[in-house]
Amino acid sequence: MPNFKKLAKGYQQNATLALQELVHCPSVYDEKTISKDAPYGAGVKKALDYVAKLGKDYGFKVDSCDGHATEISFGEEGKLVGIYAHADVVPVSGKWDLPPFGAQIKGPQMFGRGTSDDKGPLIAALFAVKLLKDNGLIKGYRVRLVAGGDEERGSSCLDYYFHNLKKSDSDYGFTPDADFPLIYAEKGIIGGELVKLVDLSPIVAIDGGVVRNAVCDKLLVTLPKDPKFVEAFKAAKIDGEALDCGEIMVVTFKGKSAHGSTPEKGVNAAAIAFDFLGSFYKNDYLRSLATILKDPNGVSFNGKQTSPELGLTTYNYGLVNYTGKVLKISLDFRYGETAESKACIAALEEASKMNLTVFSEVKPLLFSKKSPLVATLMKSYKHMTHKFFDKPLAIGGGTYAKEAKNCVAYGSAFKGHDGSIHSPNEYIYLEDFYNQIAIYADAIYRLGHIKA
Repeated sequence: MPNFKKLAKGYQQNATLALQELVHCPSVYDEKTISKDAPYGAGVKKALDYVAKLGKDYGFKVDSCDGHATEISFGEEGKLVGIYAHADVVPVSGKWDLPPFGAQIKGPQMFGRGTSDDKGPLIAALFAVKLLKDNGLIKGYRVRLVAGGDEERGSSCLDYYFHNLKKSDSDYGFTPDADFPLIYAEKGIIGGELVKLVDLSPIVAIDGGVVRNAVCDKLLVTLPKDPKFVEAFKAAKIDGEALDCGEIMVVTFKGKSAHGSTPEKGVNAAAIAFDFLGSFYKNDYLRSLATILKDPNGVSFNGKQTSPELGLTTYNYGLVNYTGKVLKISLDFRYGETAESKACIAALEEASKMNLTVFSEVKPLLFSKKSPLVATLMKSYKHMTHKFFDKPLAIGGGTYAKEAKNCVAYGSAFKGHDGSIHSPNEYIYLEDFYNQIAIYADAIYRLGHIKA
C-alpha cells in the first residue's frame, strides 16, 4: 500500500488555500438571485464554479450539471468510486466572534461557515483524488467527485443529477458529511409545516428561525405597546429585548441553535416565547404549544418511539411565523427503522391542533456492517488512524447516502470535534483536515481495488 500520510503532506498548503477561497463564497440558497444557470442562487453558483475551476486546473474532466452540481471525474475503465459532498451551507445566524465567510485561521483552527459542513471535507476529498491522479494510482477503476448545491434544503441537486441527467450509480461510494469512523444507519426524515388558522390577539405578528433543520434560535414578536408586559418580561430575566416602535413594540426572544437532528442540544426560542406569552396573556393554547416545542422526543404527546439501531424519534421546529391569523410552524421529524412515523405525526397533529403538510420524506437507511463497502472503509479507517476498536455508527442526521445508491457517510468529523456545524463559530481543526486528505485517498484506492 502507498504511504498516503506521507504523500498527503505535499498537498496541505494548496488545500488550505483552496478551502479558504471556497469558504469565502457565501453559498446560501438565495431565491432572489436564481437564474437558469444558478438554480440555487448566485452564492451557490459561485461556490460550484470555484470547484469546477479547481477541477479544470488540476486536469480533471468537469461537468457543471446545469448548475445543480459540479462533477469532477478521472479514469476510463473499471468500477466507479463515487464521492458526494456539498458546496452549499446553511444561513448564518447567532453571534459570531469572527466573520462567518472570512475563513480566518486562529491557532489550530480555521473558522467559517462550511469549514466542517461540508466545504472542508469536499476540498479534502478533491485533493485526495488529485493525490491519486498525480501519483498514477487511479488505474483499473474510475473516480467521480460530485459537489452538490442544495443538500441543506433536501438534496434536490442529487435528485436532478440522477433522475434528470440520468447519471449512473457508483459501484461503491461515500459522502464525507458526518462522523468517523462510518455511518451504517441513518434515521428517516419528514420535512413539513404545521398550519392553523387562529386568533392570537393581541399578538400582531411572530417571526423566527432560519431554516427547518436547525433549532429556532431567535423569535421576534410584534405586540401593542404595553408597559406591564415590558415589566413582566424584564422580571422574568428572559434572554432578549423589548424595542419601542411607537404604538407597537417588537420583543426578541433568544434561544440556542443546534442541528435539526439533535434538537436536545439547542434551546428553542419559540418555546420560550410561547411559554411567556401564554402565561402573560392567559392563553392555554400557546402554553400547550410551548410544551410541545421544548420536547425534542415527543414524550409530551405520545409521539416518542425507539428503534433498536437508530434510537429515539426527534422533533425539531425550526421556523415559526404568525401573520393574518395564520400560525405556521415548520417540522423536521426524524425516526428509526421500526418507528411508526404516521402514528407519530397523527399524535403531533392532535396535540398541537394543527394540520401538517408534508414537503418531503426519506426513509431510514440501514447497511450491513459486513457489506464489502462498510468493511473496506472500516479497514481503511483503522489502518490510517490505528483506532482499532472504533465501530460503525447510527445517526439521526441525513446525508447524500440516502440519495446515492451503494453509498454511506464516511467522516469527516473525528470524535470530540463536531465543528459547531449549523451554529455560530463553525470551525475545522487543520490537522483533522490534513488527515482527511490522507484517509480519503486510502479509502478511494481501496474501494477501487475491491474484488468483484
